[in-house]
Amino acid sequence: MLFTRPMADAFGDWLEREQIHHALVHARPDLEGLLVLDEDRPLLRIPLTDGTTMLVAKTDAEPGAGWVLGVPHPHTPRLHETGTLSELVRRVLEALDVRSPHAAAARTAR
Repeated sequence: MLFTRPMADAFGDWLEREQIHHALVHARPDLEGLLVLDEDRPLLRIPLTDGTTMLVAKTDAEPGAGWVLGVPHPHTPRLHETGTLSELVRRVLEALDVRSPHAAAARTAR
């Protein structure tokens, strides 16, 4: 079976999502089992303790499209565009640390 260009692009999106998932769990083992991988799209949901959800999603199906991070807030939700997967992972971790500064301080002290 030969991959068509759209099939290869879609497969690449899924691989990138797996890289993001792995990097987040590697940096924060407490996320293991909490991250929700979407079955239909390159999307990752991160449930938060306040009942909201952060979203990590591919912005478009076009080749070279980037990933964004959606951070919930009751008055000013934020959407962060990133240039690289490592920047995306860094922003997710920062957003999680802002929401839980005590946990971040405990991880830093170790």
